[in-house]
Amino acid sequence: MTDGRFPRTAALVLLASTGLAHAEEPAAVPPEAATDAPTVRRRTSTLAEIYRGPFRSSRLFAMPTADVVGAYVMTVSGEGSLLQQPGALTSAGVLAIGFGDIAQLEYRHTSAISVEGVTAPVPAVGVQLAIPLPRRPGIPAFGVAFRLGVPRDEQIDAFELEEKVTDLYLVARWRGGAAGWLTLHGGTRVSSASLTVTDAMGLAIGTVEKRLVLPTGGLELQMNDEAKLVAEAGLAPRFMWMPGADPAIGYGLLARLGLRWSVLPSVIFDGSIGYQQEVGTVEPPAGRGGIVQWDIRLGAEVFVPWGALACRATGAFCD
Repeated sequence: MTDGRFPRTAALVLLASTGLAHAEEPAAVPPEAATDAPTVRRRTSTLAEIYRGPFRSSRLFAMPTADVVGAYVMTVSGEGSLLQQPGALTSAGVLAIGFGDIAQLEYRHTSAISVEGVTAPVPAVGVQLAIPLPRRPGIPAFGVAFRLGVPRDEQIDAFELEEKVTDLYLVARWRGGAAGWLTLHGGTRVSSASLTVTDAMGLAIGTVEKRLVLPTGGLELQMNDEAKLVAEAGLAPRFMWMPGADPAIGYGLLARLGLRWSVLPSVIFDGSIGYQQEVGTVEPPAGRGGIVQWDIRLGAEVFVPWGALACRATGAFCD
């Protein structure tokens, strides 16, 4: 009795008699399941509960991911730089509305390199789909994004240039089980690009169309609960023209490294450094202005859980 076994045995008997010895611990929620949990839509929900999320972005910087923003959620994002064109703000943005948990409709600016050698935000409307597969650590997720290009006008001297890019993205995402802090993204961008040059009288003096198959990839490193390091690199269409020459389309490398900080669950700030390099060239070589090889951009993304807000206000769209 002096070895301490009797008190331990008595304690086990007491726990068994009260049923505590066989009480089950709460099941752990897989990280991905917690991330994908929908925002609550109840009439009694408080604003704090509604804006608690969780919310997820459907992009890195320019590259789409295998995620969508989610049902009954709208997101508005934008970014800008003062370094690409001194004295002018070059900007790009995205407006996306989720339909179910597998699709979103969006109006956005897709990436391309303009005739003047800067990263040009070419407008596009599109749809992004997340392939409905089981979401578990170690199992890749897949997505498809189609962006129908809207013409972008650029003025050089007395000439009017019309640039247009239509994209089809096939993307995949992998998040490690043990290395849950690391997320890898990869895919292929199939671009149909066109460039039309007209003179001051409105007469077309040159048109070129080209289809490009461009690889793209990126990663996310979760630094803490609020911040992650985001990097992406990919090839993009490069428009080229100079007076006296025919328009041409090549491709260039666009890379970006930055920090994504969740100030609030529904508000994300981005700060990034970009690098640009011409890779595939055809005559004429560089056009006006050359290549801007780096820039600094600041941006933000705001999530609006409109379904939950409508439920709280009117009783519509509730769970």
